[in-house]
Amino acid sequence: MDKVEIFSVPNITFSDGTEFREYLVRNYDASQVDHELTIIVGITKHPSNIEFFEALQSFGFSVKRTLGSVYHMEYNLEEGALECYVTHDNETGVVVFYTNFRKTEEIPKIRDFLKFDKNTYYLFFKPLLMKQISEKLMENYQDLEIHEFTARRSPRSRFEARIRPEYRRTISYWGDDGRETLQELEYQYGVLPRKFVVNIPGIIKFKIDEEGLFTFFHGDLRILFEILGKAVNESRKTMEAYNGSSFRVLPIKTAHRLFKIPSSTPVSIHLRNPIAFHEMDELKELLEAEQYSIVDFVAQEGSLFLSTDVVSKSGYQFRIKASENHIKMFPIGDKNFAEFMQFYEFILQSVDPRAELA
Repeated sequence: MDKVEIFSVPNITFSDGTEFREYLVRNYDASQVDHELTIIVGITKHPSNIEFFEALQSFGFSVKRTLGSVYHMEYNLEEGALECYVTHDNETGVVVFYTNFRKTEEIPKIRDFLKFDKNTYYLFFKPLLMKQISEKLMENYQDLEIHEFTARRSPRSRFEARIRPEYRRTISYWGDDGRETLQELEYQYGVLPRKFVVNIPGIIKFKIDEEGLFTFFHGDLRILFEILGKAVNESRKTMEAYNGSSFRVLPIKTAHRLFKIPSSTPVSIHLRNPIAFHEMDELKELLEAEQYSIVDFVAQEGSLFLSTDVVSKSGYQFRIKASENHIKMFPIGDKNFAEFMQFYEFILQSVDPRAELA
């Protein structure tokens, strides 16, 4: 592994992640560092800085320096240490990693942590939010160029498509006319952007994808951080919905016996694309395609009612109940934030890209 130096930050104290980003806007110089700046955004249910950074350390990261609310961390390999800066916002649960190491080196370690820590997940950008971000950028910058993008259509998408709307499709594109091509493909094929590379001449060049990963090439970092702010606002709704769910075992005492009755409060996902009875088998197939195991699947026609227990590929079990307009996820046993986020992402990717947490 070639020797790479993390971009330099002096030994000063930052009060929060916002102050650190303001520092980067003023001082970060892309021409003076190795490789592009990569920013990875996650969301965690660890209740404090101490517990979150203890989780990072148990995964193999260690603290090299503490700069107030910014932690300079490293991950040691035989080839050398990989480094990043990390911030954690207690209020929103948002965590942000900053590094300029290659994506084949540092990034997988961060992504593995976001994937395997049960209280943490990457900050998934809803398909509709990605569409809104791309449209707003095009509206604000008439000379904006898109050189690369990936766009996708889910099987139950209700976004209008003029050509074979019943098909699921993914389109990857490289070309100097990506801006026009993306708009044409959205119009003709009903696809939504999942990642894209943006160049605004003389202002900024960056890449964004739906899994909370930003790549900054050069220019004005403020524009990128404004987009990050939109994602943080979305995360508040996610945290509120998750915090409203619960699992408890209630003791019920009678004259002769003490019973323990499990009770759970679900997370409710509101569907903008209602489910019809004839789509129930398709929903089951989609779940199984994502390696969920289905137990006691019951669907009734009329006033639609669906009930089934679901086991994820990691062994986590929960129950879902659904009507035409809602899917409710009931925890069975301890809550698991990463499993909840993974299921919600599945709903957005495969069932309804416009779904909202109630």
